[in-house]
Amino acid sequence: MKALLGIKTRAALAFFMCACADDPATLGVPASRVDDLAPATAIWETVSSLNAYRPELLDPSDGGGSAQLVLLPDEDAVIQVSSPRTWTIDFTVGPKGIQVGGVIHLMPEPFWGWTQPQTVNPQRLGFTTASTEAEGVQLDSSAGGGLFLAKVEGRALLPGEMVRFVYGEGSGALSDRHSEAAARLWIAVDGDGDGIRKVLKDSPRIRVIAGPAAMLVAIAPTVMRPGEKAILHLSVLDALANRGVTEEGWLRLAEPEGFLKVQSEVKLESAQGGVIQVPFQALQAGTARVQVRFVSNEITLTCTSNPILVSDTLEQVLWADLHGHSGYSDGTGSPTDWFKYAREVAGLDVAALTDHDHWGVRFLDESPDLWSEINASVAAAHEPGKFVALSAYEWTSWIHGHRHVLHFADEGPLLSSHDPRYETPRQLWAGLSGLPALTFAHHSSGAPIPTNWTFAADPILEPLTEVASVHGSSEAADGAPTVRGSRAGRFVRDQLDAGMQLGFVGSGDGHDGHPGLTHLSPLSGARPRAADGPQAGSGGLAAIFSNKRTRLAVLEAMRARRTYATSGPRIHVVATLNGQVPGELVKPHSDPKFTVAVTGTADIKRIVLVRDGQVTDVNREPTGEPFFSGSFALPLGSWTAGSYAYLRIEQADGAWAWTSPWFAQAH
Repeated sequence: MKALLGIKTRAALAFFMCACADDPATLGVPASRVDDLAPATAIWETVSSLNAYRPELLDPSDGGGSAQLVLLPDEDAVIQVSSPRTWTIDFTVGPKGIQVGGVIHLMPEPFWGWTQPQTVNPQRLGFTTASTEAEGVQLDSSAGGGLFLAKVEGRALLPGEMVRFVYGEGSGALSDRHSEAAARLWIAVDGDGDGIRKVLKDSPRIRVIAGPAAMLVAIAPTVMRPGEKAILHLSVLDALANRGVTEEGWLRLAEPEGFLKVQSEVKLESAQGGVIQVPFQALQAGTARVQVRFVSNEITLTCTSNPILVSDTLEQVLWADLHGHSGYSDGTGSPTDWFKYAREVAGLDVAALTDHDHWGVRFLDESPDLWSEINASVAAAHEPGKFVALSAYEWTSWIHGHRHVLHFADEGPLLSSHDPRYETPRQLWAGLSGLPALTFAHHSSGAPIPTNWTFAADPILEPLTEVASVHGSSEAADGAPTVRGSRAGRFVRDQLDAGMQLGFVGSGDGHDGHPGLTHLSPLSGARPRAADGPQAGSGGLAAIFSNKRTRLAVLEAMRARRTYATSGPRIHVVATLNGQVPGELVKPHSDPKFTVAVTGTADIKRIVLVRDGQVTDVNREPTGEPFFSGSFALPLGSWTAGSYAYLRIEQADGAWAWTSPWFAQAH
């Protein structure tokens, strides 16, 4: 493993690597330096490995050469998800050659399902070989950590000579679990054998297509006005929520008579890839859900849309996934496909792709071409009034915790956590000062690294925090399933107790290319056929109260903390404290009262009010239906300076929602 730590391509380092130690002295950091600049939660082993690479250490032969797939006449570079196949790659040595002791690396995309190469058992998946016809050259093959290595022995490989790799020889190797247009079989070259390698930008690409139809999803706006027209997003997806299913059939729609006007039947053609948008109209005030059935020769699927509240008075809710990853860091797929899924499948209003600044196969902070491509995808997806796409990235500090950075201009700077000028939260906020930008701490209570909360959140740049994602919840230990490795004192509620004023959002942090729908995947814990009814997996969405779909309007709403969080499903929540909405400063009052109205996607199990660290049940037993409303006296008496309160909702299907807190206004 040590040989892998000092290399440029960090994908062999597990994304979930967490060598957290309570005593940083065991990792070479003196205990006397455990302060805000060197917290005990920092993962120094990862910091050291990232610092080991310096561009000036690259040899001219590193990263040299070219590689291409070798396909039979009846083959193409297309495969269905999680399918076995043997792949042959011819590598041609570059103009600087490869010295004795140099190494050529083969690495299938390391994160999401490709079989790891192995050299032990030809009968097992992933068996990989390397060979050459170059006379006098021997290749010493080995595998580990997701890599196959071919070390050059005997004599140097000369420019133009070839090495053939066979990945999955015999039994094949399984492809990615997620569909994507250009999965990579990465080739990297350490030309001088010093342990520092560089990837080939043009490593072979493979198209991974969706599996059979297994899931039906229907998504509509949550709040509409009587007479308003909108789009119902209908998608037939495979078992892991991949788009691209080619099954043909009929979509049959039904809704409560009189509330909506929608087609009763729609034909889904194979060329549509399982995704279609159906126009409909709200007719009169009320709450409606559209029942959808997909029928083909092979399968019948059913689903119910999110609740649609038709009202003259309710404020519009914009749904946002503000945190996700593509294949440009440690996720799946292209930025373009990520935004298409966000808009066409998930029916989101706002989306921000947040690939890591310094993590993955190629790093954004070292690859201006990738950052430019991401921003080009943002520009192409953004359509004011209809869909808000944001330029964004993840500030990936293994010392102070991870934050995603959102820009609300056409484009913003990438201030890397690996740059000494921006390596602390305070430096990051200084670099963003005056810009239309926001930052968000996430998975703040635990793995892969907790947030260093000794840096109090900047009130302008960080008015919100992420309480739910695919990792779990960082809200509190007594609520939703928590982030792995959560630590006392690191939860968001601990920071509220300490006096921070933070609103709440959820975000997917999905790596599967499915923004807005991470909670549907069995890989995140979803159980659609559970004995006690469908169970939602981990995920996250931000609900933003805004009547405009523009970057400026979204920024203003978020800075005002006019948000709430869910674990993925589109639960509608409205609440007031003394007539004021969550996120606001509420004046002291001797007899405070709050109201709450919840329209869920499943039966409401429990609603609690959290005030100043104390949890009080609002409903004493499950409702048995997806509705709850009422007006109540605020527990613990008078509303006084320093107080905060928020609501937490739990559904019977394991989904959650959290309002942003109210905060007591100082005298």
